[in-house]
Amino acid sequence: MARNNKYWDEDDLDDWEDEDDYEPAPPPPKKPAPAKPKPKAPKLPAAPAAAAGASALARALVDPPPNRPNGRQQSGAKPPSSQAAQIKQQQHVLVPESAQNPTAAGSVQRFAFDKPSPDDAVLAAQRTTAASSPAAGTAAAAASGPSRAAAKQHHSLQQQQQQQQAQAPQMQSGAEAAAGLAGGMQDLTVSTQPAQDDVAAAAQLQGVQAAALAGAAPPKARRPLSEYRPDADLAAACKAAAAAEEAGGGAKPRLHLVVLGHVDAGKSTLMGRMLYELGLISDKAVHKTQRDAAASGKGSFAWAWMLDERPEERARGVTVDVATTHFQTLARNVTLLDAPGHRDFVPNMIAGAAQADAALLIVDGSPGGFEAGFEPAAPGSLGGGQTREHAQLARSLGVEQVAVVVTKLDTCDFDQQRFHSIRAQLEPFLKTCGFREAAMQWLPAVGPSGDNLVKPPADPRLAAWWTGATLAHAIDSFQPTHRLTDKPLRLPVSDVSRSGKGGVTVGGKLEGGALRPGSRVLVMPSAQQATVKALEVDGKAVSLTRAGDSADVTLAGIDATAVGSGSVLCHPDFPVQLVTRFEAQVVVLDVAVPILKGHQVTIHAHTARESGRISGLVSLLNAKTGEVQRSKPRCLFKGQAAVVEVTPSRPMCLEANTDYTALGRVALRDCGRTIAVGKITRLATADQ
Repeated sequence: MARNNKYWDEDDLDDWEDEDDYEPAPPPPKKPAPAKPKPKAPKLPAAPAAAAGASALARALVDPPPNRPNGRQQSGAKPPSSQAAQIKQQQHVLVPESAQNPTAAGSVQRFAFDKPSPDDAVLAAQRTTAASSPAAGTAAAAASGPSRAAAKQHHSLQQQQQQQQAQAPQMQSGAEAAAGLAGGMQDLTVSTQPAQDDVAAAAQLQGVQAAALAGAAPPKARRPLSEYRPDADLAAACKAAAAAEEAGGGAKPRLHLVVLGHVDAGKSTLMGRMLYELGLISDKAVHKTQRDAAASGKGSFAWAWMLDERPEERARGVTVDVATTHFQTLARNVTLLDAPGHRDFVPNMIAGAAQADAALLIVDGSPGGFEAGFEPAAPGSLGGGQTREHAQLARSLGVEQVAVVVTKLDTCDFDQQRFHSIRAQLEPFLKTCGFREAAMQWLPAVGPSGDNLVKPPADPRLAAWWTGATLAHAIDSFQPTHRLTDKPLRLPVSDVSRSGKGGVTVGGKLEGGALRPGSRVLVMPSAQQATVKALEVDGKAVSLTRAGDSADVTLAGIDATAVGSGSVLCHPDFPVQLVTRFEAQVVVLDVAVPILKGHQVTIHAHTARESGRISGLVSLLNAKTGEVQRSKPRCLFKGQAAVVEVTPSRPMCLEANTDYTALGRVALRDCGRTIAVGKITRLATADQ
């Protein structure tokens, strides 16, 4: 034990009472001294009260920074100086000289807000300029991009304005400007006359810029189509060409034929062999193509390669773009449009079907082939078989005649029951699409062997039960469409290329009017005029092309960037309408969810494609009679007919279906599937 606050020493155990055996205990540790409080920052003197007229800027410049969240002042805060206090006490009024000089006060006109402000005047001038030239005002927004020539003109206009401003006399010197800046807002006065001058200058500048961006003078106001009368020389040339066709003097009626069907149904193979049977492909070319296809491991695609000439098409084994070729049968001059069948290239198929007068619907007759192409869309999927969608799109785009060709029956031993089973399932569906029974033809054919293409079938298994028409005879049975030569020019552009003749060459089908070299045309929506330099039909130079012809038109006096796919060549005095919204009578197809107001869609019309939205559900119609059943429905379901209002993101070149069928048909697509098809009933332009 410890005694007298001493510890035990174990060196001596025999005498524990010896005081020498105890050592003094170490002193207890000292407690740290309390920290001295830091000196508090001196309080800043209170800022003088601000005058009632002090501006917010003056307050922000001289007020100390706000305190921290804990209530302490921020670092770097300084007491306000005497100069800051004076600034804060100083009153700032808009027109101080009016108080000092009563004579000047009477000459100052304060804005009483009893008339439009300068900003309202500028906005009214802009609207007036846009209304006076709607086509030029909307041309820059509607075109895919301004032309280079228009951009150069606009740039030069800006340079001239900058030079004029630099040469204008200065209102004050640098020293005077510095003195005015130091004086703050005391020397600021208000005057309404300069604002009015700026309004007039802004209105004039916007009109010049609109014309510069358009690249040409705006087109004349549209006249009624009933007032159109073709030139006497042009009308006489069209009449002579029509008489030659009727007399059969070597000129056959023209027919645009599109080939549709599900992917891998054998469309390109069938038509490649058809061209060979008609004598348009030599044996040498066939042997070369077969050798190249075998070397690439795609020997079965040899006949398809006759049309699929692009490297990506041969590599993938599917048609990507519309392949165009020409041939003649006994009674028709045919422009063949081989459309892609894959769902990824439906927009290309629409561009081809929009030019067609009739269609060949190719159906795969192999076991399971027809079912894959005809199956409906599953909920949540991108769509069903392309046989369904192609038939619906073709009819919505104005195709009224169709020949259904059942291929690959050789894989099922030319079973006649298979042919009739396919017809029994497909024919009712085509009737629901709008095809009349009298306008439909049915026949079997085999692409690789050429059975029933130009000659009757050679295979005894097919010849045993089929004695009907061949494919060539079915094509001759199609009725050519009426040529609208008595209407103003309309040529939707499908492709554009630079010509070696010093111009721009555009291709497309004439939907109305006629053209000759030297004709003046208006290109919409860029609103630029050009001159026809040369014409080609079927690769041959011609002196006249009429409605119904697919022509390559070489234009002079226009930049290539002012015309593109979806543009329309039209008569300068009867331009196509540039539409900001339209109403269409549509039929709702397979939709995953009901269609609501505001539904985002992709709009397909003739060769144009534009994003947009369904801006209104006007009425619900009876699908059979067309009568209005309900106004402003909340939503639309599959199979319903309705009138909807559609607003494209940019103005489009469209016409009413009653004026031009090809320019008055639309298809609405969303997420890779077609949701509605129909015809345009009412148009609204930018000035409406």
